[in-house]
Amino acid sequence: MILRLPYGRDAVTADLRGLRCRVLQPAAPKGVSDIAGLAGRALDSPSGAGPLTESARGRRRVVVLVPDATRKAFLPEVLPALLARLERAGVAAEAITVLVASGTHPPAPPDALAALLGPLPAGVVVRQHDARDDGLLVPVGTLATGLAVRLHRAAVEADLLLSISTMAHHYFAGFTGGPKLVFPGVAGYAEIQANHARVIDLTATPPRRRPGCGPGAVAGNPVAEEIHAAAALRPPDLALLFVNGVDGRPAWAAAGPLPVSFPLAVEHVRAWYETDAGQFNRVVASAGGFPSDHTLIQAHKSLDAACRFAAPGAEVLWVAACDGGPGSPDMAPFLVDPRPESIIARLGERYVQYGHTTLRLVEKTGRHRVSCLTRLDRELVERLGMVPVDDAQAVLDRWREAAPGDTVAVMPGAAVFPRAG
Repeated sequence: MILRLPYGRDAVTADLRGLRCRVLQPAAPKGVSDIAGLAGRALDSPSGAGPLTESARGRRRVVVLVPDATRKAFLPEVLPALLARLERAGVAAEAITVLVASGTHPPAPPDALAALLGPLPAGVVVRQHDARDDGLLVPVGTLATGLAVRLHRAAVEADLLLSISTMAHHYFAGFTGGPKLVFPGVAGYAEIQANHARVIDLTATPPRRRPGCGPGAVAGNPVAEEIHAAAALRPPDLALLFVNGVDGRPAWAAAGPLPVSFPLAVEHVRAWYETDAGQFNRVVASAGGFPSDHTLIQAHKSLDAACRFAAPGAEVLWVAACDGGPGSPDMAPFLVDPRPESIIARLGERYVQYGHTTLRLVEKTGRHRVSCLTRLDRELVERLGMVPVDDAQAVLDRWREAAPGDTVAVMPGAAVFPRAG
């Protein structure tokens, strides 16, 4: 078997001939060629709501929440389909704001923002959310957990709030997309940190990850449950949700209020991206190429998925370009001393979500030998407990000589997860 493993904007060839391979890949079909048509059909026949052209009629302030470049949403193809229907409903371009729901991620520079959104009609306003700008935020309520939630003023004051997102597993929040476009997408920094902090119980001795916080888990997941409750304080009037096919292009779409459209998307994500497989002593995993492997923060999610199929002490060959470096200055203090006890001590003083990301990473490198093909600084790779490699094929050749009869698990692109339950 010869595979091309996505690596940044290119690929790495892996010759696995002579090794027994179990390919871990989605059961999803290929994505559609006409993404605009797929989006349009969903917007014209939403579940639990009327067509967008009807619900948009007479609206004066329409806000469209979209993900940033760390998520694939094919906005240059999808936004024209949505905006055309707003135009047919009589909504002026000047009444429309496209709000990038970037959560705590940094804003994109102008050229990257233009590439993310594609050409837009003159008059449409584009804004990027800044979670640290208190002047942009307005309070919308306090949850039963005691969390006071603030959201971007434009989203709160819209008389029609729309959202576009791609649904997938999230390694501790259950699923990405859907309600996450609202919270943490356009929420305040303090409440985002408070929510993400629920993933780990720092009062336990030793501190431990809360067991309900995992991929595909919503009920009993304190992070996911709070995300849903916060988003319900100002939910999208119509949420357009996609699930990607095996080739990374959308294969399914639905629109409608989140209580209706979200469970439909979850059903497809589970059916296509969960699999029954055992644990393996050798695993090959690609982080999926750009943008999924642009930063360590994003790429780590693929390692998390791969290690769910790795036996204790297994070796994982991880291919992740990370051309954008770690991904956030908030991660830097944890990278200086990434020992678990040091990270936990820092998190105990003040929770920072990317400290938790660093902790999850070094937990994996403590349990497994992670040989990493990456463009990250070599010294940083070693400090994080990984073995930097310059040639992925050399690792495969070593495996072939050491254990020719062993079965190697290969996750060549989109991550899959053990079947829930």
